[in-house]
Amino acid sequence: MLQKPFFPFIHDPFARVGLFASEIVKPAQGYDYLCEIYKHDMENCPILDIDSDVMKRSRQATWLSVSYFMTSLLERKDRMSMASGLEVRVPFADHRILEYVYNIPWEIKFENSIEKALLRNSMAEFLPEKILNRKKSPYPKTHNPDYERLVRQLLAKRMLAKKSVLNELIDPKKLKGFLDSESTTWFGQLMSKPQLIAWLIQLDFWFEKYEVAFVE
Repeated sequence: MLQKPFFPFIHDPFARVGLFASEIVKPAQGYDYLCEIYKHDMENCPILDIDSDVMKRSRQATWLSVSYFMTSLLERKDRMSMASGLEVRVPFADHRILEYVYNIPWEIKFENSIEKALLRNSMAEFLPEKILNRKKSPYPKTHNPDYERLVRQLLAKRMLAKKSVLNELIDPKKLKGFLDSESTTWFGQLMSKPQLIAWLIQLDFWFEKYEVAFVE
């Protein structure tokens, strides 16, 4: 991940935009714009002259994650918890912890090629082995096949509706090719085929809520 010359959590920048009709959406222009944003962010990332190449990339990955990825996750957490009347705290997001960890060498944080090695080592005497060394489970994601089945049914139902704006935006051949393809992660550790289908549904709901329509 640290070797990528682009946003490290975006595995395929064309996964979503590539489903839209080419006469409406211009993927290459959008990618060029994102490259400029990425370049700007990298130029403003706090690094030290003495940083190794690996440490520099480690800082950049953290900088991007806090600026983009974490803000999205925290907003989702707030929406889900407050909808149930819960007040959630995320202690590892405390700015003092972040500032401290930001300066810890990557070799310590990724010791023996193990993610979260520093956290695991610091809790070794407090946690049982099966919890201490279990594989990281990304939040929020489900592997239940029923989820994909349900979102596919809902997408089909909405796109069959004559008022669906998606029918005017989406290239049907590209959409079919995507739905028939294997599920691969295109964003972070979370977003694969079921999540992209859900995103299309959310987009269509947004069009409906704000009464978006194309005018010749």
